[in-house]
Amino acid sequence: MADGVTFEVYKLLVEDVREARRARRELSNIFLTLNLAGIGALGLIAQENGDLDPALFALLTLALATTCAIWQTSMAYYTRVLKAKYEVIGRYEDEIGHAPLRDEYNAMGRLKAMRSFTLERIMPLLFVFAYVVFFIVQTIGVAELLTNMQTWFGNVLSQLGAG
Repeated sequence: MADGVTFEVYKLLVEDVREARRARRELSNIFLTLNLAGIGALGLIAQENGDLDPALFALLTLALATTCAIWQTSMAYYTRVLKAKYEVIGRYEDEIGHAPLRDEYNAMGRLKAMRSFTLERIMPLLFVFAYVVFFIVQTIGVAELLTNMQTWFGNVLSQLGAG
């Protein structure tokens, strides 16, 4: 069993993890807000009468996609930071003789594969996908896009011998 100082350091580390997770959530909320505002701005400059400034639209789309890349990088940073913090906490749990955080992780089945598909991680990619689709629809048009897709799929099928 560890001394009181070790336990106090352990409590401090657990609180530090809580703060890092809170900071990650807040950062995610900021990026989500920026992207929602960006979608509103794209909708504002995309006019139904076809009088679209493609340069402005492309610039805004690129800026929003870059924001999503920064968001994704920030989330990866926090993931690495939290992993390191949990490793340190694990060493303190070994010293203390009780491992509540490790026990909880094990009780959840160590779902490492599912961590890659959390909404927080996939959201920046979904926004980028939406920006690309929105840009294509606004610059090419829905009818031409569908015609091009149909032609492309027809060509693929004929090359595979199914057409």
